Amino acid sequence: MSGIWKIVTPLLGVLALVAVLAAGWSGYSWWSAAKGNEAETVVARDTALQAARQLAVTLQSVDPAHPEDSIAAWEAAATGPLLQKLRTDKQKYLGDLQKSPSTSQATVVDAALTALNANAGTATAITALDVSQSALVNGVPGAPTVRQLRVKLTLSRTTDQGWKVSSSGLVNA
Repeated sequence: MSGIWKIVTPLLGVLALVAVLAAGWSGYSWWSAAKGNEAETVVARDTALQAARQLAVTLQSVDPAHPEDSIAAWEAAATGPLLQKLRTDKQKYLGDLQKSPSTSQATVVDAALTALNANAGTATAITALDVSQSALVNGVPGAPTVRQLRVKLTLSRTTDQGWKVSSSGLVNA
């Protein structure tokens, strides 16, 4: 019997070492998934999508009684090239809103991210919107019309204010 134990004992030691290493690797993999990049990506995806829904509404909504507030809201939703364009053309937009006042209120029908780079802080979203518009006649809103829009948003995550729109455009039907 002592000859068998000489062979079995080292074999049991090797098997125990393999079991401990496998358990350690499994524990590390679980911890890494829970605390690591995958969890950060999920959070980035959820926050980017939520932001895209809100930002799309903001950029398609206008209160003609307070055009400066509407443009300020657009600027607050923007960053990069879009923010620069809004600032450059601010007086033009104010003039257009004052010349042809109408209310515009958007609601999101659906939204999805089409691209996400959580590490770079960039995302692309497509939003389907119903935009209700009413022209003002003598300060009284007329009958509303509803347009369906599909808007592509390029999002950038800012360090201090979260996700913002860096470019926006209509998607053809």
